[in-house]
Amino acid sequence: MREDDRRARIMAAVTGPDPTTGAGDLARRLCRFAVEEMALSGCAIVLMSGAESASVLAGAGRHARTVTGLQMELGEGPCLQAHASGIPVLLPDLTAENANRWPAFAAAALAAGAHAEFSLPLIAGPGGIGTFDLCRDRPGMLSDEHLADALVAADITRDAVLYQQYAPAGPDLAELLAAGGTDRTVIHQATWPDHPAKTDDVPRTVAAPQHDFRPVAPIQAQARDVKL
Repeated sequence: MREDDRRARIMAAVTGPDPTTGAGDLARRLCRFAVEEMALSGCAIVLMSGAESASVLAGAGRHARTVTGLQMELGEGPCLQAHASGIPVLLPDLTAENANRWPAFAAAALAAGAHAEFSLPLIAGPGGIGTFDLCRDRPGMLSDEHLADALVAADITRDAVLYQQYAPAGPDLAELLAAGGTDRTVIHQATWPDHPAKTDDVPRTVAAPQHDFRPVAPIQAQARDVKL
Protein backbone atom coordinates (compact mmCIF):
# COMPACT_ATOMS: atom_id res chain seq x y z
CA MET A 1 0.00 0.00 0.00
CA ARG A 2 1.28 3.47 -0.88
CA GLU A 3 2.12 5.71 2.06
CA ASP A 4 -0.44 8.35 1.00
CA ASP A 5 -3.16 5.70 0.82
CA ARG A 6 -2.18 4.34 4.23
CA ARG A 7 -2.26 7.81 5.74
CA ALA A 8 -5.68 8.52 4.23
CA ARG A 9 -7.02 5.21 5.58
CA ILE A 10 -5.76 5.91 9.11
CA MET A 11 -7.06 9.49 9.06
CA ALA A 12 -10.49 8.28 7.96
CA ALA A 13 -10.50 5.74 10.80
CA VAL A 14 -9.56 8.22 13.53
CA THR A 15 -11.50 11.31 12.45
CA GLY A 16 -14.76 9.57 11.55
CA PRO A 17 -17.66 11.96 10.86
CA ASP A 18 -16.01 14.87 12.71
CA PRO A 19 -13.34 16.52 10.53
CA THR A 20 -12.68 19.27 13.11
CA THR A 21 -10.92 16.98 15.58
CA GLY A 22 -8.33 18.79 17.71
CA ALA A 23 -4.83 17.51 18.36
CA GLY A 24 -5.72 16.09 21.77
CA ASP A 25 -8.73 14.13 20.53
CA LEU A 26 -6.82 12.97 17.48
CA ALA A 27 -3.98 11.70 19.69
CA ARG A 28 -6.39 9.69 21.84
CA ARG A 29 -8.05 8.22 18.76
CA LEU A 30 -4.70 7.29 17.25
CA CYS A 31 -3.80 5.42 20.44
CA ARG A 32 -7.10 3.53 20.40
CA PHE A 33 -6.63 2.76 16.70
CA ALA A 34 -3.19 1.32 17.38
CA VAL A 35 -4.35 -0.86 20.27
CA GLU A 36 -7.37 -2.20 18.39
CA GLU A 37 -5.81 -2.66 14.96
CA MET A 38 -2.38 -3.95 16.00
CA ALA A 39 -3.43 -6.28 18.84
CA LEU A 40 -1.53 -4.24 21.46
CA SER A 41 -1.96 -3.95 25.20
CA GLY A 42 -0.93 -0.31 25.23
CA CYS A 43 -0.14 2.77 23.16
CA ALA A 44 1.02 6.11 24.53
CA ILE A 45 2.05 9.41 22.98
CA VAL A 46 4.81 10.98 25.06
CA LEU A 47 5.89 14.59 24.56
CA MET A 48 9.40 15.52 25.65
CA SER A 49 11.62 18.57 25.71
CA GLY A 50 14.47 16.64 27.28
CA ALA A 51 15.05 13.50 29.31
CA GLU A 52 13.95 15.34 32.45
CA SER A 53 10.74 16.84 31.01
CA ALA A 54 8.05 14.54 29.69
CA SER A 55 4.27 14.35 29.59
CA VAL A 56 1.82 11.76 28.31
CA LEU A 57 -0.44 13.46 25.79
CA ALA A 58 -2.68 10.42 25.27
CA GLY A 59 -2.83 6.71 25.92
CA ALA A 60 -4.96 3.63 25.40
CA GLY A 61 -4.76 0.05 26.62
CA ARG A 62 -4.11 -1.31 30.09
CA HIS A 63 -0.30 -1.11 29.89
CA ALA A 64 0.12 2.26 28.17
CA ARG A 65 0.70 4.59 31.09
CA THR A 66 2.31 1.94 33.29
CA VAL A 67 5.06 1.11 30.81
CA THR A 68 5.66 4.76 29.92
CA GLY A 69 5.68 5.76 33.58
CA LEU A 70 8.27 3.11 34.40
CA GLN A 71 10.67 4.56 31.85
CA MET A 72 10.26 8.08 33.22
CA GLU A 73 10.63 6.87 36.80
CA LEU A 74 13.68 4.68 36.12
CA GLY A 75 15.34 7.05 33.66
CA GLU A 76 15.92 4.32 31.10
CA GLY A 77 14.13 2.43 28.36
CA PRO A 78 13.31 2.35 24.63
CA CYS A 79 11.23 5.53 24.80
CA LEU A 80 14.15 7.65 26.04
CA GLN A 81 16.55 5.96 23.62
CA ALA A 82 14.28 6.56 20.61
CA HIS A 83 13.82 10.21 21.57
CA ALA A 84 17.55 10.76 22.08
CA SER A 85 18.66 8.97 18.90
CA GLY A 86 15.78 9.79 16.54
CA ILE A 87 15.71 6.11 15.53
CA PRO A 88 12.89 3.63 16.22
CA VAL A 89 13.64 1.09 18.94
CA LEU A 90 11.85 -2.25 18.51
CA LEU A 91 11.97 -4.85 21.28
CA PRO A 92 9.77 -7.83 20.38
CA ASP A 93 10.87 -9.75 23.49
CA LEU A 94 11.79 -8.07 26.76
CA THR A 95 13.41 -11.28 27.98
CA ALA A 96 15.88 -11.30 25.07
CA GLU A 97 19.51 -10.29 25.43
CA ASN A 98 19.13 -6.98 23.59
CA ALA A 99 16.69 -5.79 26.27
CA ASN A 100 19.54 -6.00 28.80
CA ARG A 101 20.56 -2.48 27.78
CA TRP A 102 17.73 -1.40 30.10
CA PRO A 103 17.77 -4.05 32.86
CA ALA A 104 15.68 -2.14 35.39
CA PHE A 105 13.04 -1.23 32.83
CA ALA A 106 12.88 -4.71 31.27
CA ALA A 107 12.40 -6.37 34.65
CA ALA A 108 9.76 -3.89 35.78
CA ALA A 109 7.84 -4.01 32.48
CA LEU A 110 7.79 -7.81 32.54
CA ALA A 111 6.55 -7.75 36.11
CA ALA A 112 3.74 -5.42 35.00
CA GLY A 113 2.75 -7.85 32.24
CA ALA A 114 4.32 -6.25 29.16
CA HIS A 115 6.50 -8.52 27.02
CA ALA A 116 7.27 -6.36 23.96
CA GLU A 117 7.90 -2.64 23.48
CA PHE A 118 8.17 -0.56 20.30
CA SER A 119 9.10 3.13 20.48
CA LEU A 120 8.96 5.43 17.46
CA PRO A 121 10.43 8.95 17.67
CA LEU A 122 8.38 12.02 16.76
CA ILE A 123 11.04 13.80 14.72
CA ALA A 124 10.95 17.56 14.09
CA GLY A 125 13.82 19.70 12.92
CA PRO A 126 17.20 18.95 14.49
CA GLY A 127 15.66 17.11 17.44
CA GLY A 128 12.38 15.57 18.41
CA ILE A 129 9.22 16.29 20.36
CA GLY A 130 8.59 12.87 21.88
CA THR A 131 7.69 9.30 21.00
CA PHE A 132 4.84 7.08 19.85
CA ASP A 133 5.07 4.07 22.17
CA LEU A 134 3.51 0.66 21.64
CA CYS A 135 3.57 -2.35 23.97
CA ARG A 136 2.19 -5.87 23.92
CA ASP A 137 1.38 -8.43 26.60
CA ARG A 138 3.06 -11.22 24.65
CA PRO A 139 6.40 -11.44 22.84
CA GLY A 140 6.51 -11.04 19.08
CA MET A 141 7.46 -8.57 16.40
CA LEU A 142 4.89 -6.32 14.77
CA SER A 143 3.85 -7.57 11.36
CA ASP A 144 5.11 -5.59 8.38
CA GLU A 145 1.61 -4.18 7.90
CA HIS A 146 1.25 -3.14 11.53
CA LEU A 147 4.71 -1.58 11.62
CA ALA A 148 3.90 0.42 8.48
CA ASP A 149 0.68 1.63 10.12
CA ALA A 150 2.54 2.55 13.31
CA LEU A 151 5.15 4.57 11.41
CA VAL A 152 2.46 6.54 9.58
CA ALA A 153 0.50 7.05 12.82
CA ALA A 154 3.67 8.48 14.40
CA ASP A 155 4.02 10.91 11.50
CA ILE A 156 0.39 12.00 11.89
CA THR A 157 0.90 12.47 15.63
CA ARG A 158 3.96 14.67 15.14
CA ASP A 159 2.21 16.79 12.51
CA ALA A 160 -0.86 17.23 14.70
CA VAL A 161 1.15 18.37 17.73
CA LEU A 162 3.19 20.84 15.70
CA TYR A 163 0.05 22.17 14.02
CA GLN A 164 -1.71 22.69 17.33
CA GLN A 165 1.26 24.53 18.80
CA TYR A 166 2.32 26.75 15.94
CA ALA A 167 -0.11 27.00 13.03
CA PRO A 168 -2.14 30.21 12.67
CA ALA A 169 -5.83 30.15 11.80
CA GLY A 170 -6.36 28.53 8.43
CA PRO A 171 -7.31 25.13 7.01
CA ASP A 172 -8.55 22.78 9.70
CA LEU A 173 -6.27 20.15 11.19
CA ALA A 174 -7.91 17.12 9.57
CA GLU A 175 -7.71 18.69 6.11
CA LEU A 176 -3.99 19.33 6.39
CA LEU A 177 -3.18 15.97 7.93
CA ALA A 178 -5.16 14.02 5.35
CA ALA A 179 -3.08 15.69 2.66
CA GLY A 180 0.16 14.97 4.47
CA GLY A 181 1.11 18.63 4.09
CA THR A 182 1.65 19.75 7.66
CA ASP A 183 5.38 19.00 7.62
CA ARG A 184 5.98 21.99 5.37
CA THR A 185 3.12 24.24 6.51
CA VAL A 186 3.67 24.00 10.24
CA ILE A 187 7.44 23.96 10.27
CA HIS A 188 7.62 27.05 8.10
CA GLN A 189 5.04 28.88 10.22
CA ALA A 190 7.01 28.01 13.36
CA THR A 191 9.83 30.27 12.23
CA TRP A 192 7.61 33.36 12.32
CA PRO A 193 7.68 35.00 15.77
CA ASP A 194 4.40 36.90 15.24
CA HIS A 195 2.32 33.69 15.27
CA PRO A 196 1.71 32.77 18.93
CA ALA A 197 1.77 29.11 19.87
CA LYS A 198 -1.60 27.41 20.08
CA THR A 199 -1.48 25.08 23.06
CA ASP A 200 -5.13 24.62 24.00
CA ASP A 201 -4.93 20.86 24.41
CA VAL A 202 -1.21 20.15 24.18
CA PRO A 203 0.79 20.10 27.45
CA ARG A 204 3.19 23.00 27.85
CA THR A 205 6.08 20.71 28.84
CA VAL A 206 7.16 20.66 25.19
CA ALA A 207 9.35 23.63 24.46
CA ALA A 208 9.96 23.21 20.76
CA PRO A 209 12.56 25.69 19.50
CA GLN A 210 11.40 28.71 17.50
CA HIS A 211 14.26 28.47 15.03
CA ASP A 212 16.05 26.08 12.72
CA PHE A 213 12.92 24.10 11.87
CA ARG A 214 13.27 22.21 8.63
CA PRO A 215 10.92 19.99 6.64
CA VAL A 216 11.46 16.45 7.85
CA ALA A 217 11.16 13.19 5.99
CA PRO A 218 8.52 10.70 7.05
CA ILE A 219 9.76 8.34 9.73
CA GLN A 220 9.69 5.51 7.18
CA ALA A 221 12.94 6.95 5.85
CA GLN A 222 14.49 6.09 9.22
CA ALA A 223 13.31 2.46 9.18
CA ARG A 224 16.55 1.06 7.81
CA ASP A 225 18.29 2.34 10.95
CA VAL A 226 15.89 0.65 13.36
CA LYS A 227 17.49 -0.48 16.62
CA LEU A 228 16.53 -3.99 17.73
